[in-house]
Amino acid sequence: MTEKINAYFEREKANLLSDLEKLIKIPSVRGEASEDMPFGAEPKKALDKILEIASGYGFITNNIDNYAGEIDLNDKETKLAILGHLDVVPEGDGWSVPPYEMTVKDGKVYGRGTSDDKGPVICALYALKAIKALGIDLSYNARLIAGTSEETGSEDIGYYVTKRQMPPMTFTPDSSFPVTNVEKGRFSKAFTGKVSATGEKSIVSFDAGLVVNAVPGKAKAEVKGFSFTDLEKLTEEAKRETGVEFTLNRNGEITEILAEGVSAHASLPENGNNALTALVKLLSALESDCATVEAFRTIAKLFPHGKLYGEGLGVDMEDEASGKLTLSLDILRYDGESIYAEFDTRVPLCATEENLAFKVRDVLSANGFVLSDTEMVAVHYVDENSDFIKKLLSAYEAFSGSKGYCEAIGGGTYVHNIEGGVAFGAVMPGVDTNMHGIDEFMPIDDLITAAKIFTLAVIEICK
Repeated sequence: MTEKINAYFEREKANLLSDLEKLIKIPSVRGEASEDMPFGAEPKKALDKILEIASGYGFITNNIDNYAGEIDLNDKETKLAILGHLDVVPEGDGWSVPPYEMTVKDGKVYGRGTSDDKGPVICALYALKAIKALGIDLSYNARLIAGTSEETGSEDIGYYVTKRQMPPMTFTPDSSFPVTNVEKGRFSKAFTGKVSATGEKSIVSFDAGLVVNAVPGKAKAEVKGFSFTDLEKLTEEAKRETGVEFTLNRNGEITEILAEGVSAHASLPENGNNALTALVKLLSALESDCATVEAFRTIAKLFPHGKLYGEGLGVDMEDEASGKLTLSLDILRYDGESIYAEFDTRVPLCATEENLAFKVRDVLSANGFVLSDTEMVAVHYVDENSDFIKKLLSAYEAFSGSKGYCEAIGGGTYVHNIEGGVAFGAVMPGVDTNMHGIDEFMPIDDLITAAKIFTLAVIEICK
């Protein structure tokens, strides 16, 4: 079977790339909604195009109210869904090639969507096409579901499941190989506290963070009543201890302190250097008994710089299946009267309301802060010993030449809310395709390998 699949894709490589090019040309960023275009004109165009391509190859297709499309291999009972998406993030500035004209260069295809997720969708379509062309008679149907709003909240699939029942097995080619079977839960919350500046030496303001799911690379504070020389010594010491750069700007009795660290996604806080917590650490060392300084000393104790696993709140935990809990303080504002902050927690399987949510609430309360709420987003977990995952890993091994394995991630994928769903491809391990960045690309050989893997996986699952 592997020889037949290899031979088929050797013949079909050019056609696969040609069909991918048709999708890349459509700038399917979410736009203004209308009655028959829930996510705007361009995502609808991309959906129309994939259904047109699939119909041309003789597949059964359905358009689910322009939220998502279905492409069925046959008319039998559906056992497997392959869930991909056709919408893309905005292209941004700085591309070296046109983002919506697929460019072939150095064995790679460039263009917005080549790896996320139009390229993988075409690979999945060609897997069904290969099975059809090779005359392989399966006992069950495999359905490719092409969504149109994964990048903006997955409302497409939320709507889709009100119209259709998902089959017992689902994978999304919207991640990387081999298999992601654990997606940590989330406990991302806000807390507040009242504190007023008293005395001559105080913290006047603080501002850091843009969104809760990103470790802030910059932070700013204003203080008054402290000598510039003393502040210089504090910044030098803080730089040595944290690796964050600090800059002082004097304006009368007010001194502005700027901190510059390294931003990162909150699911991987170890990839960054949090400017917010570094600046809080610096402020906690100010020599003053002002209530503001005391409040920042408390925050520094609860969210210590460089501690990524909830140690300050007493919630550090881990398990073998999903790994460590991670926690990062990503937004903090102080306006002279009140503190507002948000933190992001990626939650392992062992976390519960009692050992995480309620504990954080109680610790914050004991230190003068009020937590917004205690609701948690559950972990998504699929048993790695399931027959489904074993077949996916076997198909991966057959064409990648590498050992298959399961992994846990801090982020969420398209199947986070789909029971039994896993992420499977299409990016190969260790390959950075500039997904969401400029000059997004996909190696052509990896596209073809992914299509082969999907072909064998569908055969083994639906035979």
